[in-house]
Parts: sequence; structure tokens; C-alpha cells
Amino acid sequence: SRMASCGGSSKSKVTVSKRVWDFLTKESPARLAQLQQDAQVSILVDGETSDIYVLQLLSAHPVPAAGLCPARKALKALLKETEKELKKKASGAQRHGGDLLGSLPGALLQPAATGAPPGGHSRAGGAAAGTAGNTGTAGRAGSTGTAGRAGTAGSTGTAGTSWDEEPERQCPICLGEIQKAKTLEKCQHSFCEACITRALQVKRACPMCGRFYGQLVGNQPPNGRMLVSRDASLLLPGYEKFGTIIIQYVFPPGVQGVEHPNPGVRYPGTTRVAYLPDCPEGNKV
Repeated sequence: SRMASCGGSSKSKVTVSKRVWDFLTKESPARLAQLQQDAQVSILVDGETSDIYVLQLLSAHPVPAAGLCPARKALKALLKETEKELKKKASGAQRHGGDLLGSLPGALLQPAATGAPPGGHSRAGGAAAGTAGNTGTAGRAGSTGTAGRAGTAGSTGTAGTSWDEEPERQCPICLGEIQKAKTLEKCQHSFCEACITRALQVKRACPMCGRFYGQLVGNQPPNGRMLVSRDASLLLPGYEKFGTIIIQYVFPPGVQGVEHPNPGVRYPGTTRVAYLPDCPEGNKV
């Protein structure tokens, strides 16, 4: 599937090209409103670059982590449909000039050297003019019919290719063919180099799977401690065959720094204790 998975930190976010989002909100606001009503979510712009929006899905009611997955899939499907409409509209504008040319009289479309003198009234001249007229009619048919159909087929073919092409050739951010492919080292997801560069400036994580890239720096006090111990006599429900890993977090009182919500304000100390079964799964956590 070309869609991003619903796991990880990206389960409530979707990246989209600005031109697609602007077209959707301007031309089809009712469809977007219907999606939000059906899925019981609100869709907000959470961040942006020069040509990308990062959309945030917020549920109207408390839902589990996976509860936003259907709404996210529905939004991505709507964005793909909007991209198709946008491409068709652009293709129609390009064909408009060709249609105007095809509507001209056939005689005006013929080369100057037809073998008939201008304004000639001879029988041969009339035949030549008739031939030119027939050719012109054919020309019009070819221009507005065959060429028009070819143009439509070409447009549809292009749009179809955009969605049916191999996943690795489609950029999940701009939804177009990948230009100067950039593959992320850890998850191996590929994007346009320009698209992923701008996306990582907004959030240092893969837009597809949410895997983090770069150095993660938190805002916990630097003098906090995490103490880990094991107690073989302490048994957790469901893991009676194993001992227990005891994790104790200790934070003494202090003053909030510039990275905190209220710099200069004192905060109280706290201690928290967590328990994990001393089994392979618990040790992996």
C-alpha cells in the first residue's frame, strides 16, 4: 500500500501539497466538511513550508490511538481525488488552444500552395477548392475529434499513471513522480529530494512511518535520574514465572529554564516508579 501506516507518531498527521489543499478548500469545501462530519474529526493546518502543509487530525471525542486511522485514510483518498481533478483542469486549459485552432474553417488551415489560384473560378479551381474544403473538414474532425480524443486519452493516461505507477516512483508528499529520489536510511522510504528536505525542516521524522531522524532532545531537568533494579520475588499479574524490573524516576525541585513553559518559575520535585516483567519482552522495552 502507498498509504502511510497508522502506527507511530504520524498517525494523526498528513502532509499535502499546498496547491492541492488550496484547490480542495476553494473548489470543494462541502466534500471536506462532509468528511469531517462523517469521521467526527477536525482538520487543522499544524505546520507548513514554502509549498507543503502538515495537516493535524483531531477527534471530536476521545478515541484510542488507532481510532484516527479510518479518517486519515479517507482524507488521503480525498486528496488524491483532488489531485486528479487539478491535473484534469490543467490539461483542459492546455487543450483549449488546440480546440480553437481546430474550429477554424478548413480552407484557412490549408497551406498557401494548393494549386488553385486565389479567387479562381475555373472548374479545376472549384475542384481544388472543394478538395481543400473536404480536407479542412477532415482537419477539423481530426483536430477536435481525433486530436481531442487523443488529448483526453493522454490526460487520462497521465493522471492514471500518476496513481497506478509503482509505489517507489510516486512521491508520498507531492503525489507526483519522484524527482531526484531521496531514500531515508533507516526506513527506506523514498521521496523527491526537495519534498523530503522541506518536510524534515518541519518535523524530523519520516512522513510515511513516523520514524525519527536526527538527535532527539527533551526538556526534562538535567539533574533527573533513572534508577533500574530487579526483584525476583516481586511477581506481576500474567508474568508469575518472571521477576520484575523496577524503574524509578527521580527529579529534585528546581527552576524552569528557557526550554520550559514558564521560565524562571520554580517547580516541585517528584518521584515515579514503573514496573516491567523481567522477561524478553520487558527487557526489550
